[in-house]
Amino acid sequence: MYRSVFGPALCFAFAFATSGGPTAPVQAVLPHESYEGQKVVRVTPRNAGDLMLLDQISGDRWNCGPVGKSGEADFRVRPEDLPTLDRAGIQYRVIIDDVQKLIDQEQAGMANPFEDRAFFDAFQNYASVNSYIDTLAAAYPGWVTRISVGNSIQSRDIFGCRITSPVPPLGGSPRKPVVFFNSCQHAREWISVMVDMYIATQLLSTYSTDSVAKQLLDTYEFVFVPISNPDGYNISWTSQRLWRKNARVISGTVRGVDTNRNWSVGWGLNSGSSGSSSSDTYRGSAPFSEPETQALSNYALSVPKLVASIDFHSYSQLVLRPWTYQYTSPPGKIAFDRIGNAMVNAIASKTGASYEYGGPEILYLASGTAPDWFFGATGAVALTIELRDTGQYGFVLPTSLILPTCQDAYAAATTMVTGLCRADLNRDNFVDDADFVQFAGAYDIFLTNAGDFTGDGQTDDNDFVYFAGAYDSFVCP
Repeated sequence: MYRSVFGPALCFAFAFATSGGPTAPVQAVLPHESYEGQKVVRVTPRNAGDLMLLDQISGDRWNCGPVGKSGEADFRVRPEDLPTLDRAGIQYRVIIDDVQKLIDQEQAGMANPFEDRAFFDAFQNYASVNSYIDTLAAAYPGWVTRISVGNSIQSRDIFGCRITSPVPPLGGSPRKPVVFFNSCQHAREWISVMVDMYIATQLLSTYSTDSVAKQLLDTYEFVFVPISNPDGYNISWTSQRLWRKNARVISGTVRGVDTNRNWSVGWGLNSGSSGSSSSDTYRGSAPFSEPETQALSNYALSVPKLVASIDFHSYSQLVLRPWTYQYTSPPGKIAFDRIGNAMVNAIASKTGASYEYGGPEILYLASGTAPDWFFGATGAVALTIELRDTGQYGFVLPTSLILPTCQDAYAAATTMVTGLCRADLNRDNFVDDADFVQFAGAYDIFLTNAGDFTGDGQTDDNDFVYFAGAYDSFVCP
């Protein structure tokens, strides 16, 4: 039996099984892979030729680009490949000496099924997270609704939950404005799954004692999809810990598609994805060729008013704004900068962790990503958060860092949503005459959700009352 860090109402039993879930879908057939002796090196590529050589040698670029503004990148390599780097004159330093040792330590930390362990004391597999959603729904009836957004290639349920307080929406709207958090597009990034569930749990468990949680749940509906890539996640638990993509079969072999290169905005650019199915950034045969991205995007489009989203990843400790596929700044960059910098500061104040805010210039170009689509297709304030760490453990964080990383994410997420200035329609950090003109245009059309503040999908008299109050105050929070 496992105890919960959030009180007896959330206590439940679960096992660290490798089952794909309650319906036992078809499994991906992949051989077990050992990473014994393999290293992660931090390199300083001098040019595109160096990067091409590193990609050929490694095939697994861990952070996919420069760390901060240093021009460095992390690659997993076999020890016998290090002399090739030496001969090429590529500067590097070993930051992880033996990847398999890290994985072994991770597994050993979760191996005792009889240990009295809270949910957030260890990483959880698909079945355990699935059960936890049910536990939240049972513990908070009327607050938590289980959802299914679709199925994966191997027919696993892409599940999640909707969370809000019983306080009714403004103006009799059927739903409140929606904030959408999803995790684990990349299967090996286990910490992102824990973060999604922690934010949901914290909002619920602190509602009665924390004014921020109360304000957020009274104002918004939060949607959490903790395992966006369930087939890949299962592979990472059962056979290949460092598997990244989904379970797409190509030419009779499970090669996978990088679902975070499969969204339509910016899709197809070789500068931020690959057309080769052997690449970890393979974008698929077409935008939304994968059922996982189809399911997530269809759900987002079904929401009357989506106002914000975060796509959680690891690692590098970054908060990233659109666009990720190009260096051109997005419309409303001023508002993105205000919110992003506030998130970074909130993390530092809460946990002392150092994150950096910016665009692709602080990480890398990535085309066909979820946040670019969420921003481009729905207008939501959409961000990526790259969680801990900065390279000591990479994707294989020790369990001791689960809670600190979750606390980073909670501070960032709540700061983002409380910082939304929804009446600032042109996102210049002021609610002024320019916003009035935009609102008036939406109000005249009525059926558009461009000026929808209540969450009902249309711009009507209730929205006019909301906008008028914001217009009188002039300045964003």
